[in-house]
Amino acid sequence: MDEPEIRTPAAGVELSSGTLITQSKQYQVVERLGEGGMGKVYKVFDPIMNRHVALKMIKVDVPDSERRRFRQEARLCGTFTHPNLVRTLEVGTLSERGLFWFSMEYLEGRDLMALLVDQQKLDFEEIRDIFDQTLDALTHVHARKFVHCDVKPGNIFVATDVYDPALRLVKLIDFGVARDLSVASPGDADKIMGDPFYMPPEQTVPGHWVDHRADLYALGVTFFEMVTGGRHPLEDLFESHPREALRAQRERAMPSAGPFLPKTTPLDRVQSIDAFLLTACAKDPEHRFQSTTAMKRALSTVA
Repeated sequence: MDEPEIRTPAAGVELSSGTLITQSKQYQVVERLGEGGMGKVYKVFDPIMNRHVALKMIKVDVPDSERRRFRQEARLCGTFTHPNLVRTLEVGTLSERGLFWFSMEYLEGRDLMALLVDQQKLDFEEIRDIFDQTLDALTHVHARKFVHCDVKPGNIFVATDVYDPALRLVKLIDFGVARDLSVASPGDADKIMGDPFYMPPEQTVPGHWVDHRADLYALGVTFFEMVTGGRHPLEDLFESHPREALRAQRERAMPSAGPFLPKTTPLDRVQSIDAFLLTACAKDPEHRFQSTTAMKRALSTVA
């Protein structure tokens, strides 16, 4: 009787250059987490990797310019290698609707706006740590020749570890309106994009050039909110037309944070906070902190 033929896998099989690898990805939607101008964000479950991820999907009937921005965000976040930035995991299209999506790591925790709304108190050292990590994220972004253009409490996420609640990792999120400084004339440079209540003066003017110092201004406004427990330099304009906030960003000086700080705050801390804010939110970019490193160094000296 003949012995059965035993076949062994071919050894050393290689994939030649140019070979296309096709895979089908499935996610199960758990819940919607939020919504922005261009897309909606969902918490979804990845059964293959046995994990939850955040999936951002573009809205229906979004203009071509917004579609380009959505894809730019997916590509940009896909290249991040920094612990304070969220990285794109995969991209794809919802076949039955033709809607582009990309998935990112799912974060447990809350953004700074949620903390402010709930009036959750943070001591000064906690605030300093959050801003140090945010500046580290911006250092990486600016080195890539990008400006976030929408730094604000809602886009600074404080992630917590489900196994170690004491571990706090800050993530700068939402690069939907980020500007690529390597492009001489961005296609949407004639549009005002971002949140009027955090924009530096130069960002409020259509077609005006902005650079990394725009993000430092916005972070300064955010710092004002955090140290004052939710007060905002332009809070009297919250119910007004956005153009009023744009005008105020160009014309109003940064107010003192002192009247909104606890009465027990030492005078030297009040003075150093106000000095920090005056530089961070100077109307002229040349008078602001010129880099994330300079801003972080100044923050470390606030009394």
